[in-house]
Formats: sequence, C-alpha cells, structure tokens
Amino acid sequence: MLNPPTPPPFPLYVRTALPADLERLAALRAGAAAWIARTHGSPQWSAPYDAEHGLALIARGVTAVAALEPDGAVIATVTLRPTVRSRLWTPEELARPARYFSRFTVDREHAGRGIGARLGDWARWRTALAGAQVLRANARSDNTALHAYYRAHGWRWVRTVPGSLSGALFERPASPVRPPEVHETGHRPLPP
Repeated sequence: MLNPPTPPPFPLYVRTALPADLERLAALRAGAAAWIARTHGSPQWSAPYDAEHGLALIARGVTAVAALEPDGAVIATVTLRPTVRSRLWTPEELARPARYFSRFTVDREHAGRGIGARLGDWARWRTALAGAQVLRANARSDNTALHAYYRAHGWRWVRTVPGSLSGALFERPASPVRPPEVHETGHRPLPP
C-alpha cells in the first residue's frame, strides 16, 4: 500500500514578541504546565509565570511568537538567545558560537501539526543566519517525555548535569536552509 502524499506545509508567521503578548505567553505557559503535569507527571513550569522576566526577554528582542495568519492569534512561542548561563555548558562548548532555544511552547489546541518542529527548524536557520554553528537547549532533567521529543526531532543529547533541575542538555547543528512556508512578519526586526 502506498503512503498518501505529504500535504504541503501550511504557512506559519513568526514575529518578535511585544509587551502586549505577555498575557498570551503566560496563558501558553500555564496550559503547557497543566498538560505536562497531567500527561507526563512532571512539575515543569509549575512555578508562576515570571512576567518581569518575560518582559525583559521581550525588550531584548529574543522572544518570538508564531501564528497561522500574518496578524493572527499567537499559537506558539520560543526564545532564542545568543548567551546562556555558563554553569550548564563547559568553557569549550561556550567558546563555540551558538544560540540557545528556550521557553518553547505550542498551544495544545494546535499540537500534533508539526508547529514545534517547524519552529525548531526556523531556530536552526536563524542560528546559521547569526553566524552560529549550533542550536542548544536545556530541559528539565526529569522530563523524559520532552527528552524523547527532542531526540525524535533531531536533537542530540549531550549530557545531563548532575544536581541541576534543568540540566538535560541537547543540541542540533545550525542550518542554512530556511524552512518552507515560515514567514517573518512584524514591524520590529528579529535579531540575527
């Protein structure tokens, strides 16, 4: 039996988050935390959303949001930083140009559509565009479901840092290939 042809990807619109998005970002986080706890038994993101830190990341221009239409409702978010806390990564790793992928959330209503994978591919392309070689992420050490998700989407497990709550480290090489049907919008440019 032949597999049906893969449908073309639907458009995804990515832009820099704005302060007006903060409430939506908090709601995405709360929805993800409830689902993770219910489905996987992990307390990841169970602490209250830190709005002050969220606004600081928005002000730095490192938080992006995604929608299905150019000015549509936010359905996903990711933060893509040029630096990270050095206690998780070795000095040799930190010397290699990288970008750091965090706060990655997709609205559960849109789960299973490949939005997360496409945002990951977009982040790899953005990483290459910035001249960095590798995209890195750290995950909660006990969230094995998230570890499996990362591995299934091409991330390589680096190690788990002993004694660190979020010390499961993953990375992927940067990619010069822009993901199809991922469009950058908005009036504020995304950082390289």
